[in-house]
Amino acid sequence: MFKDLNPPKPITKPQDSIDWKEPIRGAGDVVHKVAQPIARVIDKTLGTKIQKCGGCAKRREALNKAFPRKT
Repeated sequence: MFKDLNPPKPITKPQDSIDWKEPIRGAGDVVHKVAQPIARVIDKTLGTKIQKCGGCAKRREALNKAFPRKT
């Protein structure tokens, strides 16, 4: 009868993204997985570029070295 001109976008799950499928090497990876979605929301809301600052990568490596995953 009526055709929807603006159909809703499909719902995607965070665990379907490539980032969630990476192996966890230590505490830095856990912090990264929690902080990245928060940074993404801040970037979209405020127009900043927190996700690409580079400080997170250094912190991630330092935490992974200090607290590696025990297998």
